[in-house]
Amino acid sequence: MDDKELKQILATKAPAYQRSLIEIPKDCFAPHHSSLTDYLDSVLGDSREMQNRIDNLVMRYRLGAVDKTKNEHFGTILPRINKKGMIVGGSVIYYNTDGGTIIEKDSLVAHLYSWYAFDYYVDPDVFFGEHLFRNGKTVIVQEEKTALLGSLAFPNIDWLAVGIGNNLTEGMMKKLMGRQVVLYPDDFCHDFWAEHFGGRFKVDDSFTQRDINQYLIDFIHNQQVP
Repeated sequence: MDDKELKQILATKAPAYQRSLIEIPKDCFAPHHSSLTDYLDSVLGDSREMQNRIDNLVMRYRLGAVDKTKNEHFGTILPRINKKGMIVGGSVIYYNTDGGTIIEKDSLVAHLYSWYAFDYYVDPDVFFGEHLFRNGKTVIVQEEKTALLGSLAFPNIDWLAVGIGNNLTEGMMKKLMGRQVVLYPDDFCHDFWAEHFGGRFKVDDSFTQRDINQYLIDFIHNQQVP
């Protein structure tokens, strides 16, 4: 029995809350550059400085790529990581690198099951980017892509994302009580966010009729002007 088989057996005997992803087999991955990083390269430029910033983003958010493709685009792994460093969910999203639109979305947990053949602890109340939370000014957005662009544009702000196909929960927002938080919903989630959380947090509708991603891209480009 090799070390990998032993890890799998021990993990199946662990309590459910401890069955988080610790290590993904390397043969399940393409290089960490994916359809999302290809998109960032295309809209932000390929200067050495920007490439270094994107590489740093990949490491901080622990982004990855599966070797499966859709229309020749590698799926991007967007893990949800709690404050203890445990991966407790996430998505595999296939982006169109030309415009950043989503071709297809899979559950990260579904990939984990096919890799390891046993269940993992999943926590639906964890934001994308929560493991980087510093208790400073916090912005909440819908898309993971938006949080990544926001982190590049305004690195002194904590950017948290709910994730495509998901919505804010009470469990998520309880963690942020008493902190300086601004919610930027899109036009689809605005009413729900305003109704359920507007009494306790600032819900800003600036981007319900305006593309927040393009705003952040333009801001990053303006920062690079000498």
